Amino acid sequence: MALIVDATGDLTTDDRSEGAATAATPERRRIDVTELPADGIEAFVDESVDTEYVSLEHRGGRTYLVLEE
Repeated sequence: MALIVDATGDLTTDDRSEGAATAATPERRRIDVTELPADGIEAFVDESVDTEYVSLEHRGGRTYLVLEE
């Protein structure tokens, strides 16, 4: 089974300086876990992810594991 990683970033511009925006907004990666059974997500995080700061996000018909860096 292939997992899809979506390295999303906020591409909008605003009046803040680039350094301030980076410090205030943590980097987030999304991994498509739609195909994983619910009880397999915790094991996947323990084995494959370098952080414990994760959440689940549902977009359309897909479920993503969101990694906070």
